[in-house]
Amino acid sequence: MRHLFLGAALAALLAACQGAANAMPVAGVVLDRAGKPVELATVAVAALRRGAATDEQGRFQLELPEGPAVLEVSQIGYEKALVRVVVAEGMAAVRVTLAEQPLELAEVTVAASSFGKSGKAEGPVLRRYDVFTTPGGAADVFQSLRALPGINAPAEGAAVYVRGGPPEETLIRIDGGEIGHPYHYERASGGLFSALDPYMLKSAFFSSGGFSAQYGGALSGVLDIETQDPMNLKTVSVGANLAGGGVSSTWSRNADRRSLLGSVRLGVPEILFKLYGSSTDYETAPRSHDAAARLLWRYSGTGRAALTYLNSGDASALTANYLNYEGRYADHNRTDFAALQLQDVLAGKVALRARVSGQWYDTGWTFGPIAAAQRERNPGAGLDAVWPLSPRQELSFGGLWKRRDTDLTGTFAADSTDFSPGAPTRSFDTRPRVDVPGFYVEDKLRLWGPLYATLGGRADYASTPGAWTADPRAALAWRVDEHQTVRIATGRYHQLARADYLDPVYGNPRLGPLAAGHVIAGYEWKSEFGNIRVEGYRKDYRDLVTNDAATYYANRGYGYARGVDVFVQGTHRWLSGWVSYGYLDTRRREYDDPRELPDPYGVKHTLTLVGQYQVSSSLQLGARYGFSSGRPYTPVVGRTWDPGRAIWRPVLGENHSALLPDYHRLDLRVTRLFSIPAVAGLRPSSMCAAYVEGMNVLGIRNVLEYVWNSDYSRRYARDSYFARRLLVAGVALTW
Repeated sequence: MRHLFLGAALAALLAACQGAANAMPVAGVVLDRAGKPVELATVAVAALRRGAATDEQGRFQLELPEGPAVLEVSQIGYEKALVRVVVAEGMAAVRVTLAEQPLELAEVTVAASSFGKSGKAEGPVLRRYDVFTTPGGAADVFQSLRALPGINAPAEGAAVYVRGGPPEETLIRIDGGEIGHPYHYERASGGLFSALDPYMLKSAFFSSGGFSAQYGGALSGVLDIETQDPMNLKTVSVGANLAGGGVSSTWSRNADRRSLLGSVRLGVPEILFKLYGSSTDYETAPRSHDAAARLLWRYSGTGRAALTYLNSGDASALTANYLNYEGRYADHNRTDFAALQLQDVLAGKVALRARVSGQWYDTGWTFGPIAAAQRERNPGAGLDAVWPLSPRQELSFGGLWKRRDTDLTGTFAADSTDFSPGAPTRSFDTRPRVDVPGFYVEDKLRLWGPLYATLGGRADYASTPGAWTADPRAALAWRVDEHQTVRIATGRYHQLARADYLDPVYGNPRLGPLAAGHVIAGYEWKSEFGNIRVEGYRKDYRDLVTNDAATYYANRGYGYARGVDVFVQGTHRWLSGWVSYGYLDTRRREYDDPRELPDPYGVKHTLTLVGQYQVSSSLQLGARYGFSSGRPYTPVVGRTWDPGRAIWRPVLGENHSALLPDYHRLDLRVTRLFSIPAVAGLRPSSMCAAYVEGMNVLGIRNVLEYVWNSDYSRRYARDSYFARRLLVAGVALTW
């Protein structure tokens, strides 16, 4: 529930218009070589910063001062034309003929299942502005991403579940560095909110499959986040709501040379709990904090260095119920992340990006007989190069090294069904360390006319268990016309097993990487007014982790995920919005499954509808409706008495054989923009925003999970995090 710093993003809505004095009308038409009109071509006079777009008949009109002028005429798929004219009273209409030219490589997105910026190509994605204003998104990066197809979230948390895969199957990077814990209130099913302030967000590339060879170590998806890099901006933003508040700022020195931006946030939801109650019984209200800073230095015309640092932490204590035990659960988490990037150009042709990063993560938790602590120290480094060999071909290559160093200690339940006082326990003390060097190469080229391809592969070595993996990948795009593209992609992907599975006592240090193969086919229609995408996919798993009587764990699991994702986005006058739908059929055999069974991470149907209406330049209304079919869970179908422990034990049904109820939620939002005049020596604000958001306005008591009493005679539904109606009000001020 973080709705902070709206002012910085909403300021982009304002535009300034300048009138032209002593101007004369210049009219004309833009045609192709066949004499057909070229619609939506841009006709601009760069020196005067004026321009116009052609209509459906290829016609345009703009006003220019008397005298000579140069018209720049451009449109996707055509060569740019420069037309010199002399503006005078009674001049004849200008006629421009454009020659056809296939798009350059950098203008075409070849990869399937991708959202966000890739080179110069921009796909549909939630912008920073959308993160702040989307109803129900809680002004949170990860919560807002739930609206994209391919994310089949089985719960209300911020964790990214991609096409049937758990959160650990998605690689998350910030400024090139890998981060494994970007959440607040992280549990076994992922976190509840992002630990990254959206003020810091510049762009986010998201892929739900078939992603580039540049990315390794993930079976399902990639989320690649870049933070802001302003060089000539000075702002201060302050925001607060019923759940907390924060401040952010950007400062620059020596224009175009050095800049510093940062943010600090504090989450304190006691007021919210007192007003509306909570679906969870907290002994003490949870608290969270995060801070971010980014230092930029442009040391030459082509070179730039950037240092990013993130810190986050949270703590909570609550009454929890799991199987036969109800008691106190407490945890604390802290994450530190740093990434240093260097960018430059070699010989004026090859773009280089070097990075060094590290994540330091510490957590501890207690529940019944469990008292454990986990520490991670994960450094990494890499070098990427992009070499445009010609307008038809671009070569990318690079290498990386990363280390996964995990220290897990504590006392755990020896019996997975007994957490009551006096339950048997076992000690765990392990520190697996895995070094992973690797390299990749990728060739992006225009094969012929409107046909583009990306061919590549990567190889990675895991020091534990001491094995190489090879992952070929390929994608093909057919640019049917300026609006339509057909894509297919395929590839192989590997990911290391969890650290605790490699324990030499209670695990298998010879456990190999998990594997998946992707096949994707999709169609996209895109214009300035809207975007339609339809994709079908299949993901085949192998070498998943299963329980083993001799070695604890083995690579004998397998499974699949197949489905269809649909995304429709459009704008009409003051109304904008999108619809996202996903159908998923997925089954796995892993852990103690006797055969392929329903995937606990996947839901069959997911639907999100978002609409926003701009009532005026300062007033916006928004609504968001989310639906998902019930996710699988393992039911308790009976009970038996254990006289030795004097407790009831559950009789569990087949794994994931039952479904939770369907999920429904409607959120509404009203946003009002305003400004504050200069007062008490304070300069006028650039933009301010006040908002009121109603979350779960229908008051639907969605079920997060089922729990039982200690003798398994009764089942109770545990409500989801946003099971109550919430009315959240806040304000953001920017100078």
